[in-house]
Amino acid sequence: MQVREIMSQDIEVVDRNDNLRTVEERMTTKQLRHLPVLEQGEIVGLVTQRDLFKAAMSSAMGYGSKAQQAYLQSVRVKEIMVYPVVTVSPDTPVAAATDLIITKGIGCLPVVDDHRLIGIVTKTDLLRCLRALDAA
Repeated sequence: MQVREIMSQDIEVVDRNDNLRTVEERMTTKQLRHLPVLEQGEIVGLVTQRDLFKAAMSSAMGYGSKAQQAYLQSVRVKEIMVYPVVTVSPDTPVAAATDLIITKGIGCLPVVDDHRLIGIVTKTDLLRCLRALDAA
């Protein structure tokens, strides 16, 4: 089985110059934990719910929610994004993608074909795959 068979293709992305408030709203509204960062169609980073939480907590220490919101409005994605990003191709075996997620301690793998983001595989996708295999 290959990554192309289990990846999510409806991907939300952000720009490296978006502010963290925009990221927070998108993650909350769409119930996402990972947002690839694109520049001219190529993946240049990744913002996770954990990264956003860390940024929000560091800004809130002793200042309250108004200061936290102002901070999220002023900080750009490029200041907290993870890069370089570990990616896979659509032809990568699911077992190899699983090994990468486990050994690297990451929650997702963007799927890239010819330098273009075409999907994303998350731990949830892998669990759905396992459930489907178990049911069969």
